[in-house]
Amino acid sequence: MTEVDAAADTNLVKPARGTVPSPLRVSTMNELEYGTVVLRFGRDLPTGTSKVYCKGITVKVPTGRSATDLTIEPTLITTAVSKVDGEAQGTEWWIDDDTTDPNVAVFSFVPDTTALFDGTWAVSFTLSGIEVNPSIGTVDLDIEETTSTTGADGSFQKRTGKVKVQKGNEEFFFRSLRPRTVVINRGNTVELLWQAPADNRITYTMYYRKADGTETSDSNQANFANRVWKSPNLDDNANFTLKATLDGQDYFLTTSLTVNEPNVVVNTLRTKAALTAETTITATGLVTANGGVSATTVGASGLVTANGGVSATTVTASGLVTASGGVSATTVGASGLVTASGGVSATTVTASGLVKADAGLTIPSNQKLSCGEVTVANGEFLKVSKVKSPVGSPIEFQNSINQTAGNIATTGTIKGDGKLVVRAGDHISLESTYFAGKYLNGTNRETHKDHGGTSGPVAFYRGYDGASKFKIAHR
Repeated sequence: MTEVDAAADTNLVKPARGTVPSPLRVSTMNELEYGTVVLRFGRDLPTGTSKVYCKGITVKVPTGRSATDLTIEPTLITTAVSKVDGEAQGTEWWIDDDTTDPNVAVFSFVPDTTALFDGTWAVSFTLSGIEVNPSIGTVDLDIEETTSTTGADGSFQKRTGKVKVQKGNEEFFFRSLRPRTVVINRGNTVELLWQAPADNRITYTMYYRKADGTETSDSNQANFANRVWKSPNLDDNANFTLKATLDGQDYFLTTSLTVNEPNVVVNTLRTKAALTAETTITATGLVTANGGVSATTVGASGLVTANGGVSATTVTASGLVTASGGVSATTVGASGLVTASGGVSATTVTASGLVKADAGLTIPSNQKLSCGEVTVANGEFLKVSKVKSPVGSPIEFQNSINQTAGNIATTGTIKGDGKLVVRAGDHISLESTYFAGKYLNGTNRETHKDHGGTSGPVAFYRGYDGASKFKIAHR
């Protein structure tokens, strides 16, 4: 017999219980199972209590077919009480049973004389021949005692508590965790199923990943009814681990699920071909594609690298943005470098380091290029559409413009904290507005052309009404 301290509410004479077998085995259609429950009283008293006077103890057994009932045949139960010694132990204990209520069988154990429990002796009550019902579960036996701490003639009270009795079978199984469907659309939920006994002794915990990437769990037993658990809305492929705990032993099952068009958050993302997303690519590390990268937004706390091109509304990286096939975006931002063999075309380009576009760099009108240094190896260096304001949008360089070939052209203003370097043979064209007027020496002119290829300073005009265009050229 295995003895286990049982939780009690107000009992002074704390019960301990044992079952044979342990746990009790449930009956089946092929074979009835019988068991025994032994309840021992007297050895365990509350802390600080040395004497408990007892006039009787009643045990109530729930009857029926459910998991919380013990038997459907309470009349088959036989009872016995252990022998005691002397008047202080009750002289002799008598048993009275009542099985008239279809929901509960009542067994009363009453001594001839008031028993004095002092922790030095115990009395045991035995319920045997119990035909265990077919439902696995835990049964609560209600215990009611009539006791006093003030003497045999003192004030007696009815105090209550419970003892738990487990019903099971010889084989515990826990298997076949799987989603009801293996693929769902982003934003939907899924039900997970598994096989296990219908045993309310089993407690479950489901572990899975939240949308922010951290682990979470669900241990609300109401969510595991009938071995079915419903997930939250899912935006990414998911793994699930289900833990079952029985009699202090843990068991684990794992399954996975595919989500169509998931939200993907990665540290390092590499592809052998192109990388394409309908909305957002976000990586805490590197984004690399042997082909191109195409998405509405591409963001990386590390690098964005594509052997093809990068095409997005916004491209941001705390490191390098590099594309062999060029970068095309509304906004390109990098705390490191922006380099594209195929050129850079964007509304706004911001980089703390080098902007290198071998095939040219294009910025629309009224927009801004801000970077440390710009290098263009081939083609036109910079194209800016004609601005509508007199001054135009500034193009700012913290260090220098390194023009290795091609032309620099803008309708706005070029500002540089460092040198603006143009190699021999290159051409700078600044287009502005002037008033047709006179040379400084007073000669009237309606228009002005280049000075016949002269290499000296260009002449300036005194303006009057009638706007025209002129170019300042250096060859």
